[in-house]
Amino acid sequence: MLRSWKLFMAFALLCSSGLSAALEVGGSLPALNIPSRGELVLTGDKVSYTPWSSATIRSGSPALIFHMAARMSSDATIAPLRTRLESAGYAPGVFQSISVVNLDDALWGTSGMVASELTKNKRAHPEAVLVADDAGRGLAAWNLKSKGVAVILLNAKGEISYLKQGKLSKSDIDTIINKLNSEIANAEQLANN
Repeated sequence: MLRSWKLFMAFALLCSSGLSAALEVGGSLPALNIPSRGELVLTGDKVSYTPWSSATIRSGSPALIFHMAARMSSDATIAPLRTRLESAGYAPGVFQSISVVNLDDALWGTSGMVASELTKNKRAHPEAVLVADDAGRGLAAWNLKSKGVAVILLNAKGEISYLKQGKLSKSDIDTIINKLNSEIANAEQLANN
């Protein structure tokens, strides 16, 4: 019996070490499917939900992905980066902006407020992809830390070129902007060849 237990523990450790490498620079983004809630879609002034999958992320242009807990602290963490992105004046379509909001991480009783804020943000930024993850599927698929923020930059080929979890320093934001600019230039060069 003791031997079986040791074998089980060794197998569990092997499996968990494989999970901890789910996201790594140079690798691919593991598949994520969100069948309930999902992407917010704006039709006229009406916002509805449709299932979303990471397979809808197009190749050919970089994708900047935010995965965040549905908490005010998450919004505060990424606000300086969003301000920099908005002030940079990027041409529409040069990169994909995707925000996956983990509603499963919302504080008790705030999910209605979060849904309302998502709707407001979708109306303000119709070009952005906003995804409501009501069951924490992103945390599991991408092995992310709960109650926080992750910023993932994919290049035009769909490979992870940058990954950061947690608070963003000014240096982190500078790095993200520089890497995004580099990926946009690389995508334009690929498109012209």
